Amino acid sequence: MYNILVVDDEPMICKGVASVLLNSDIAISEIFIAHNGFEALDYIRLDKIDLVLTDIQMDLMNGIELIETIFVENPTIPVIVLSAHGEFEYAQKALRFGVKEYIVKPISPIELVRMTKVLLLERETRLRTLTDATFNHKFSFEDMTSNKNYILNELVSEGINQSEIDEVFSYLGYRFDGPFYCMLVIKLDLTKAGLFEHEISSFRDRNLLKYASLNVIEETLNKWESIVFYSASNSISVVLQFSQEEINNTTRLNQQTMIAQLVHNHLLTFINMKSVIGISRIREGIKSWVEIYKEANEAVHWSDIHKDHNVFYIEDFGQHESPPLIGSNQIKNQIDEDNNSFIHSTIQFIDQNFRQKGLKLQDIADSVFLSPNYLSYLFKKIVGINLWDYVTKLRMEEGKRLILTTDKRRYEISDEIGYESPEHFSKIFKKHFGVSPSEIKN
Repeated sequence: MYNILVVDDEPMICKGVASVLLNSDIAISEIFIAHNGFEALDYIRLDKIDLVLTDIQMDLMNGIELIETIFVENPTIPVIVLSAHGEFEYAQKALRFGVKEYIVKPISPIELVRMTKVLLLERETRLRTLTDATFNHKFSFEDMTSNKNYILNELVSEGINQSEIDEVFSYLGYRFDGPFYCMLVIKLDLTKAGLFEHEISSFRDRNLLKYASLNVIEETLNKWESIVFYSASNSISVVLQFSQEEINNTTRLNQQTMIAQLVHNHLLTFINMKSVIGISRIREGIKSWVEIYKEANEAVHWSDIHKDHNVFYIEDFGQHESPPLIGSNQIKNQIDEDNNSFIHSTIQFIDQNFRQKGLKLQDIADSVFLSPNYLSYLFKKIVGINLWDYVTKLRMEEGKRLILTTDKRRYEISDEIGYESPEHFSKIFKKHFGVSPSEIKN
């Protein structure tokens, strides 16, 4: 049974889409309706959502911003854009963030049902298709010792002269204009993996899993300009390129961490491969590849401290020159103190700003100069609940207090604690307390 979220600021469209889907033969458990991006995020954070259908042009948070946020926080949710004719070019900007399809308004019920079925079934069949294609392919050791891998490893470890760049990349068959680059290093756990999570002991099986992992990563990154290659013994490296326009985009860090999280999720989903991913800073020029390769590898080493985390961005650890050695208690204690300080500052910021309309996870992370990915991990680890659950808890407790101690109307309370819609506030309130705002006052 599937949960589907419909997001549009026109109530009649939401009701129409919901009606069409509920009357189809799709096995739907519940359809949630949100009238802006912020309401949609509440549902995504509080419920298991299998598919999102969203408009682009909406007040408060438009569809593009919503899609970007979804793929930072939960990149596995497929998204369909409901687009007007004039918005099609604008909607294409969301393609890199995993948008699967566009349905042009007015919506054809037949097309809506067909596309919804396709995307819901895709997740169930993709594993089998990819796995069969990968493991039935004849593995060749030459794939891992090719000139391409040798040259790229030489570039990231030893560097290249400016005068050699055109010749080398012409030979490799790549056109990499950049001018900005970021490196991901993906460290694979080859001790136990594959469909049945068998112990991996043979040379052939280890290398077959590396080959399968490379295929999954390349497929995941097919919408980004990237180079994927085998690096250290159990690692695969990725060079991502960014244009000047993308660098000027304030959400570029979201894109880096989202890509890394997406790669991690796909490796785990499709071939049961556990991994740790390090992310470098973005730097200019191909000559910076040596530096960003070192940064990505350094980020990976922080998994020695945070063994229950998977994606590490180097700037989250910028105050430390390198991760502490195992058993180095003095440095380890300092890191624990720093992390507790980050969380203390985060709680202070949330306590002061939870009533703010349009509060975003990125805003909270920016306040303590951490990535949303790492802050969310630290917050759950130290506080014991999800970061956004903490925001919702404060809003609900304040709403309850205002209901019980004031004569303010529901729309006034909703507005005061950061919700645009009193109806949405009531839904979240009932989910949180088990009773509606009117029932709790009686």
